[in-house]
Amino acid sequence: MSSWVRLGAAVSAFAFAGLICAQEAPAAHSGTAKIDQLAKSSGYGFTRKTDSVWAADFQGKILKQFRLVVAVQDDVLVTFVTLAEKDRLPVSTEFMHMLLHYNSTLDRVKIGYDDDGDLFVRCDASVRVVDAKEFHAIVDQVAAASDEVYAGIVELISHD
Repeated sequence: MSSWVRLGAAVSAFAFAGLICAQEAPAAHSGTAKIDQLAKSSGYGFTRKTDSVWAADFQGKILKQFRLVVAVQDDVLVTFVTLAEKDRLPVSTEFMHMLLHYNSTLDRVKIGYDDDGDLFVRCDASVRVVDAKEFHAIVDQVAAASDEVYAGIVELISHD
């Protein structure tokens, strides 16, 4: 094979790889751009913390002040509230049973422990299908569920 043919093959391979990367990058970027626009126009007062994370402060009936976080990872919109840090949480059958009950009865959200052992309320959604109405529904549901779960656990957690 001549050096010109090898050079042509190499250039074609690089061009093809560049085309693939160019097509994938806007999709990832467009997801964060889409959520950025939804967060800005939502009326919730979200502040952009990083390229893919936004936060807004909320007030509930029982959970007086809390921060709701919206993040984009790949094509997934993750919306969550950290309810209590690990060191404030009881380790009891009663507490775990209560959390499992909330997982069963609350719509659209899951209750669990993050990698640090902190308690969260969270909703995951595909960025592709989130529009303004769905964004509001997700934020409202996570905020309402956070207040409801906190109301149920407030007497059981440490208040140091």
